[in-house]
Amino acid sequence: MADIPFPRGVRDLMPNEALFRNELLNTIEASFQRFGYLSIDTPAFESLKVLNAKDVIGEEAKLLYEMKFEDIGLRYDQTVSLARYMAMHQSLPMPFKRYMIGKAWRREEPQKLRYREFTQADIDIVGSSSPAADAEVIAVPGYIFESLGLPYKILINDRKFVDGILGSLQIKPEMRRPVMRAVDKLDKIGRDGVLESLTKLGIERDVLAKLDSLFNLQGGNEEKLSYLEKLVTEKEEVAHVREVLSILSNYNLKGTVELDFSLMRGLDYYTGMVFEFKLENHDYKGTICGGGRYDNLIGVFAKKSMPAVGSSIGVDRLLDLLGFSSSMKYTYAQAFIVNVAETNYMYALRVANTLRANGIAVELNSAKRNISNQLAYANSLKFPFAIIIGDAEEKLTKVKLRNLITGTEASLALKEAIDIIKKGV
Repeated sequence: MADIPFPRGVRDLMPNEALFRNELLNTIEASFQRFGYLSIDTPAFESLKVLNAKDVIGEEAKLLYEMKFEDIGLRYDQTVSLARYMAMHQSLPMPFKRYMIGKAWRREEPQKLRYREFTQADIDIVGSSSPAADAEVIAVPGYIFESLGLPYKILINDRKFVDGILGSLQIKPEMRRPVMRAVDKLDKIGRDGVLESLTKLGIERDVLAKLDSLFNLQGGNEEKLSYLEKLVTEKEEVAHVREVLSILSNYNLKGTVELDFSLMRGLDYYTGMVFEFKLENHDYKGTICGGGRYDNLIGVFAKKSMPAVGSSIGVDRLLDLLGFSSSMKYTYAQAFIVNVAETNYMYALRVANTLRANGIAVELNSAKRNISNQLAYANSLKFPFAIIIGDAEEKLTKVKLRNLITGTEASLALKEAIDIIKKGV
């Protein structure tokens, strides 16, 4: 109904969409579990003191949904909640590998593939500063995208590299954050827009040219690292990223891995390596997964340093890119049981119970309707099979199994029907 108000930036899911989403989440969760990540859960809202502590979200705090009359707000992402969680549960064995799949909320302007309520699938490794941890949180989503048939590339940078580059160009420390914010908008406003923004910040023309050259440096990853090594003082960080790349190569990922010195993300809490996944050969140029190292965030709450690195998959964006609204699967059930007459219902119920006991999901008719309407219902929900039960089937303790895809049917013993349904259409 047109007169029913509905919030912007959120959506209802139809049964086929919700089923597709659940199966995608199961795929993601199974991948997380294969790598030994532990499941945790945190509340949908946090104290505003946590969300605003030392500007952990930074300038995007304006996007928080705050609860009226209470000092709490809906979580903006899952990383801040994890930082608070780790500070409160410091007895956990380290390194602590956790995954969490849940919703977050941001009060931003809705646009294509960007919602105010969205689901994130996160993994994090807390308590390790090893390049192996960095490589693993990149490799896991890589395997997930491969299992979904999505070609991708991985862009990698390091926040310390950016500081080193800006320092080598004599850009003052207080100007570095504004410069990073300008470069971070490259995807939105393009190269010319970034250069214009940097000009407005007062960056001189010769420095601008050098920045443009460095942020668009061509060549292989080792060439870029070697060039950077001569330019910056952060030699240990160069060695760290070089080892991350070496470890990643042993995961045999199908996607390309590219160092991109213009990559910026999470300016308010990422401290080292950052990365993003982009689709290859696709019209959509946004990010489908991102993350990085945030070694200072947990210390805001824990009063001691805890190194951490993680990645986050944007589930809603992924659903749209996978075309989930076109999915033809509406039900988990493999068969719909039709009772020809009301007197056949009890036998139909026993058949349903037997099928379920054998691991087959079925739906049993629960309304007073004739056989034609029951079959029309089964076809509308794309059931692969219908089991028709009338007086003849009940008398012979058999079932009539109809393949709703091919239209063929046969009178069978229940065990035979079970075997056929398990094999599928």
